[in-house]
Amino acid sequence: MEIYPKDGHKRAKAMLKKPILPIIISIFCVTSYLFAGENEKEVFQTRMIHESTTFSQGPNTYITVGIGGMSGDTTYQIGGRCVTPSGSGIYHFSISELTFPLDIWMISVEESKEFVKKNLKVSVGVKKNYTRDAGKMEDSDWLTSTNPSQLDVYSQSDAYLDALILGINISHRFFERPHWSFIAGVGYIYQNFDYECKLNRQWSPSGLSGYDYTGTGSVDLTYELTYSIPYIEIGTQYIFTNKWSLVTSLGYSPIVHAEDLDVHVLRAKVSEGDCDGDAILFSLKGRCNVSRSWFFALHFNCYFFTL
Repeated sequence: MEIYPKDGHKRAKAMLKKPILPIIISIFCVTSYLFAGENEKEVFQTRMIHESTTFSQGPNTYITVGIGGMSGDTTYQIGGRCVTPSGSGIYHFSISELTFPLDIWMISVEESKEFVKKNLKVSVGVKKNYTRDAGKMEDSDWLTSTNPSQLDVYSQSDAYLDALILGINISHRFFERPHWSFIAGVGYIYQNFDYECKLNRQWSPSGLSGYDYTGTGSVDLTYELTYSIPYIEIGTQYIFTNKWSLVTSLGYSPIVHAEDLDVHVLRAKVSEGDCDGDAILFSLKGRCNVSRSWFFALHFNCYFFTL
């Protein structure tokens, strides 16, 4: 806890002996594009609402335990030039689109330790889902080349998701002033999303024959997506009063690596992508200290990938 007198020239620090109980609402947005050959895939869009509790484990060590709800979808589209074992061809874009839901609840644990008069901070965290029912996966196909806007095949499936997010961050606070300071850091994020989908029903909205199926309850499709994101960042913290503060940061990753694997079990069809690129990461966090033991925060993250 940092207390700033009205004259702004002296700063006092006090350690709270009882647990700090914050409520954090964060919005996590990612928009990216994967290219496998000349097949474009729009991969990932999420939003996360997150509540957590922070416990002091020592003078400079903190453990944060949280429960969060993730919502949104991960979507990829196929089209353009396609290469298969039997040959290649050029199709309109998009010829197929699969939308995987991300409506799950997750548990998060993060440990942070401060060094060198609290100017150096190391944080390690993990998030894991504890619910698997993510919602309905939607599969849409536009097969008519003379009318590419005509939806020919559509299906819905129950989607079950296993999600794992790992992260490590090392940051250094410098150029400190009475109410603000700069922050520079490096970090690494690993994300894995693994789906199993069970078909409810497939049909042809345009009336094509041979596409009407009802699911049997077995797994008809699996999909796995992983991101590897090392990054550097710079930011600033501004403390308006001992109640209100704002932290913002801008990060860059020059070597994002993404892989995805789509297996249509019944058709024995496999689609995969393996791409490298870069990313810009933006974070904005506002905090309001409600009391000595509680604070409220609004956290917005946005990642822009070029793959």
